[in-house]
Amino acid sequence: MGFNTILVAPRFKARLSRAVVGTVVAAAAALAPDSAYAQRPIPQPLQTINVVPITITGVIVRDGQLFATGVAGSNTFETPITLDATPSQTPGACPILNLQLGPIHLSLLGLNVDTSPICLDITANAGQGLLGDLLCGVANLLSGGTPLATILAALSPDQLTRLDAGLTSALNQAVFIPLSSSQSLIGASCNILNLSLGPVDLNLLGLRVELDNCSGGPVTLDVTATPGSGLLGDLLCGLSNLLNNPIQRLAILRQIVALIGLLLA
Repeated sequence: MGFNTILVAPRFKARLSRAVVGTVVAAAAALAPDSAYAQRPIPQPLQTINVVPITITGVIVRDGQLFATGVAGSNTFETPITLDATPSQTPGACPILNLQLGPIHLSLLGLNVDTSPICLDITANAGQGLLGDLLCGVANLLSGGTPLATILAALSPDQLTRLDAGLTSALNQAVFIPLSSSQSLIGASCNILNLSLGPVDLNLLGLRVELDNCSGGPVTLDVTATPGSGLLGDLLCGLSNLLNNPIQRLAILRQIVALIGLLLA
C-alpha cells in the first residue's frame, strides 16, 4: 500500500519569519536561569498537548472501496481503508472486522510526518445498537465470502451514513486523538518527535477495538526534520535535542507545536 503524501509549498515568508523568531525567543526564555524569573509567577504546565493536528473527517465509498479523508491543520489528505473479517473465537459471536488504514505521509519545508500502518480489529455485538448491528452484518457477509464492493453497494443511504460516522469516530478516538497527544511522546532527537500508542484493547461506541501497527506492535507517528531542506527543518532539528531535558521539555514542545500548527494552518 503506497504512502499518501501532502506537499505544502512555502508561503508567506514574513509570516514564517515572525513565527521562527517567536519560537527562538520563546525557546531561549524557556532555557533562561531560574533567577531571571524570580519575580514572575510560575505558570501551570499543560499536562497534554496536541502535537500534530491530524483528524479523520469522514469515511467515503468510491468504486467499491473505502477511503478515510482527513485534515492535517487545514491541509486535506485521503488514504485507503482495507476491510475484511476473521471468525471469532467465541461461539455465536460476530466475526472480527479487520480494518487497515494506509500510512500517512506529509512533507513541508523540510519537515516530515509519517505514521506506521494502522490496524483496528473491531468486534461488534448484535442487538446492542444500530452501529453494532450494522458492523456485525458487514462482518458476517465478509466472513462468508461476499466482496466488500457488493456489500457497500447494497447498503442504504442511512446505513452508509452510520458506517461513515462509526468508523470516523473509531479512528479518531482510538487512534489519532491519543496518538497525537504529547502523552505519547517517547523520544526526541534530530528526528524531532517520536510518538507511540498501543497496542491497545478498549471498549468504544459499544464495540471492542484492538489497535496495533498490523504486526502486533505500537502505532507510531514520527516527525522528522531534514537539515538543509527548509527553514522549518533546520530550526526544529536545532531545537529538538532540548526536548530530552525533562524540566524544559514542555516549554520547548509548546513552541515547536505552535510552529507546526502555524505552518499547517
